[in-house]
Amino acid sequence: MVNSSMTDIIRQMLGQFNGIKAEIVNHQVWGAPANALVLYLPEPRNVLSGLQGFRKVNAVCNCYMPESLWQVIEDSSYDWRSYPREVVRKALSRQSYLPSKVATLVTGVDMRRLAWDEECYDNIWVQAWVTAGFKHNAMRVGRDKAGGIENNGHFDKVGTINTIVVTNACLSQAAMAASFMTITEAKVIALQEADVRSSYNPKLQATGTGTDQIIVVSGRGNKCNFIGGHTMLGELTARAVTGATLKAIKNQINNNQYYD
Repeated sequence: MVNSSMTDIIRQMLGQFNGIKAEIVNHQVWGAPANALVLYLPEPRNVLSGLQGFRKVNAVCNCYMPESLWQVIEDSSYDWRSYPREVVRKALSRQSYLPSKVATLVTGVDMRRLAWDEECYDNIWVQAWVTAGFKHNAMRVGRDKAGGIENNGHFDKVGTINTIVVTNACLSQAAMAASFMTITEAKVIALQEADVRSSYNPKLQATGTGTDQIIVVSGRGNKCNFIGGHTMLGELTARAVTGATLKAIKNQINNNQYYD
């Protein structure tokens, strides 16, 4: 671990992965200790985010919001959407990145339970970075009924499976959109193989949670317009996502904390 110049921030390098620097940043936001995964891109990259849409960014961040802050947001003027902006302001203070130049996700999963996987073929590589919270709101979409998460003025516990996929392939916007299908199918395979059941009807296998999110990061290598299961890029993406999701599920079930 490396202490930053700000006394409440501790940076923990995970390594360099094909030019992408990955670290977990331990910090405090609104008085609560938390952490975030930050992937620093070697140059501005196009991304597609289920939360923020299409944009060009310098970094991608998966922000852990601890349970102690859930009620703070509900009982105060804080907006949960301001939380990732505050994380970016603090965690990426050395880079002075604007929030608009960072793609962010929010989860209730501690980054110490993060998992990742990489698949390669010839000159193409795909990385998947996954956190898997599912114990309280795993569901089988379309079979379990939709419902709010507010209960008598309080937020119930919720989980989220966040998936970040990074590749060196140069993806068209259509390919980035299509990748969400491949990524989701791969996530479902992991849930099936781990036999994760619906929190609402344990007889049903879960397909995800009601708050899962995806970010896809394009590269600057060979141009690719297709990312379905019949393509090598689709196969690499699916294998990486399934592998990382299975590891993340195991970490969450066993409360593994690999990065203390």
